[in-house]
Amino acid sequence: MRGGERDPVDRERRLALSLSRRSSELAAAGRHEEALAASEEALEITRRLAGDDRDTYLPDLALCLAGAAMRYVRLGRRHDAVEVGREAVAVRRELVEARSDEYLPHLAGSLNGLACDLGRIGMPEAALDAAREAVGIYEGLAVRSPAAHEPSLAMALHTLAQRTAALGRLEDAVLHSTRAVSIRRRLATENPPAYSVAFATALHGLGWQLAALGRREEAIAAYAESVTIRHRLARSEDARAADHDYLAAVAGEWADLLMDAGRLPAAMEPLEIARTASLRAGDTERANRLAALMERSGSSRV
Repeated sequence: MRGGERDPVDRERRLALSLSRRSSELAAAGRHEEALAASEEALEITRRLAGDDRDTYLPDLALCLAGAAMRYVRLGRRHDAVEVGREAVAVRRELVEARSDEYLPHLAGSLNGLACDLGRIGMPEAALDAAREAVGIYEGLAVRSPAAHEPSLAMALHTLAQRTAALGRLEDAVLHSTRAVSIRRRLATENPPAYSVAFATALHGLGWQLAALGRREEAIAAYAESVTIRHRLARSEDARAADHDYLAAVAGEWADLLMDAGRLPAAMEPLEIARTASLRAGDTERANRLAALMERSGSSRV
């Protein structure tokens, strides 16, 4: 009889997890409103189940909370993302108290996501605190198992650098970014398909921070390496319009640095990369502006 009583509950749990998986599939297909609806339904079920049997269903609740936070971010509902992100952190802290080894990486991941979300709603100090805690956890995990946790440590360092820079602490931000770049460089050397994009992103962050500090030549070098990687990846058949758009933006920033340094001939390469990437992203207006800038800059050299 007892097992029969649990059947409806088990069916609800299976439904919630199925909805969570469906939400991820819909998000990957770009159907973000539907993805959120599925995620919210899964969250409603797991909240109810955890309310009746917290020990059994708390991990499911944490999973659904983390998923809902991502869906809210994608739809620009930033305050909703922070609300469920905070709840996810609280739930995962509770899980860590019972089973630290199993749930500590998940807590760090939720803290990293919360740091990003808090930054988006203008809470830089709280964001920095969450980012610092995430890095501290991943550092400890990476000491014990580098292969398993160094990629996540690099991600958290990148977030910490961004949150530190947002508070104007650029020297500290550069230190964090330099560590992220070092880890991601090694990972990208060992496994380019898996880590090249993350490596290029870390280089871009470092370049921006160096430029803000007035360390222009170091910034130019970081931008050059980032764009070289992104440009190579953009030639693949898997490249999307968003990849070309990002490449155009970063190449444009590199060109601006070169032009500020009076190196107009060198700026022609990133300007052309940015122009071509803009066309592939479908942004003809930006492509035309860049073409006009190249023409003016070329004329000024004569």
